[in-house]
Amino acid sequence: MLVSWNWFADYVTLPCDHVKFAERMMLAGMNHESTHAVARDWCIDLEITSNRPDCLGHIGLAREAAVLWDMPLKMSPAKPAEGKSQASELVKVSVADAKLCPRYTARVIRGIKVGSSPAWLVERLATIGIASINNVVDITNYVLMECSQPLHAFDLKKLAGPEIVVRPARAGEKLEAINHKTYDLNPLMLVIADRDQPVAIAGVMGGAATEVSATTTDVLIESALFDPLAVRTTARALTLKSDSSYRFERGLDPQGVDWASRRCCELILQLCGGELAAGSVDVGSTAAEPSPVTLRYAQLERLIGIPYPVDRVRAILKALGLRETAATVETLTVIPPSWRRDLTREIDLIEEIARIYGYDAIPEDRAVPLVPSALTRRDRVMTKLRTALVGAGFNEALTLSSVEESLSTAFSPWTDAPALRASIPVLRRADQLRRSLIPSLLSVRRANEAI
Repeated sequence: MLVSWNWFADYVTLPCDHVKFAERMMLAGMNHESTHAVARDWCIDLEITSNRPDCLGHIGLAREAAVLWDMPLKMSPAKPAEGKSQASELVKVSVADAKLCPRYTARVIRGIKVGSSPAWLVERLATIGIASINNVVDITNYVLMECSQPLHAFDLKKLAGPEIVVRPARAGEKLEAINHKTYDLNPLMLVIADRDQPVAIAGVMGGAATEVSATTTDVLIESALFDPLAVRTTARALTLKSDSSYRFERGLDPQGVDWASRRCCELILQLCGGELAAGSVDVGSTAAEPSPVTLRYAQLERLIGIPYPVDRVRAILKALGLRETAATVETLTVIPPSWRRDLTREIDLIEEIARIYGYDAIPEDRAVPLVPSALTRRDRVMTKLRTALVGAGFNEALTLSSVEESLSTAFSPWTDAPALRASIPVLRRADQLRRSLIPSLLSVRRANEAI
């Protein structure tokens, strides 16, 4: 995650420079890759693990910093002024598969003026390596990198209907994306279509036919949730990666969809003018509240090695956004915030306490009681059985279930059907599921004889 230091300062005012910031974030679990100057700014590269998609935006990192330094977090309420017309009267939205698209929101702004972005917006995007396109597209990129929720702006007048249909692609359909490359679609891919044809690949990239240009006056702002696995599968099949797909693949804050949409509209009204239609077209439902998690205070010292004051523990969890539902002398039950989908177990809470309190506060000589693991009865029996079989002259071969096409077709005694093919090879060229053990065993023998 590339961070603009000047941009970051909008959300939290830290009593340190960018060097101390990077060091502290690294101690909190976000490895510092590098920092380099960009014009009048600093670009800080932090490694974000796959379980923390909430930190793939400046606000998410600012939320972390606010907890670490015990500072207030500043965020826009995102309340753009609305006009008299209703969004539901200007566009229709339907979703064919609620599992692949749990929620889709659309807002409409009419009468905008597309042009160059102001210098501050161009500079902030340039710091993190994003080129300026025009004010509308720049704003969608800005909000993406602000809160990690991808957005897309369609030219409303280029949408047939105007209508949005979220559906699987049909056999034979093609789409020219905004990178001006044409992609062959298939029914396993989810697309955003208008009444007549696909206009975007859901969660991956928009289409060229409806992109915002200098002649655009009316826009539809999309903010949605897409199934992570579906987005990942589509992006890999098309060999098409984007900042949006990277985030959708990791899962997003279901409560952040509408805020991002309002925030985007707020900035468009400020920089591009126009009138925002009242309300939004919101198809789908919000996600259920996360399940409560119970923390036993005694587990903190048992697993980490040092005692933690109860008041400090409760303060840390509250600052991280967790809501208390029950508390006793020995336990605390909390509900994680919508943006922390990784907090599901007691050990997750314990890790958060240690991380925020500071790993450096744990003495190196503090012993943590460990219990050696033991083999299960099944493991002991299998070990004895293997030993007996080897003593009787048998050999055990452990081989991969994927083989090269030449090995797959060389010997297939029980079927004439083509082998199942994996989209990503386990090893180079080994992309077919084997139909017999014999080719694998012969490969092992050949390798052993060559030693």
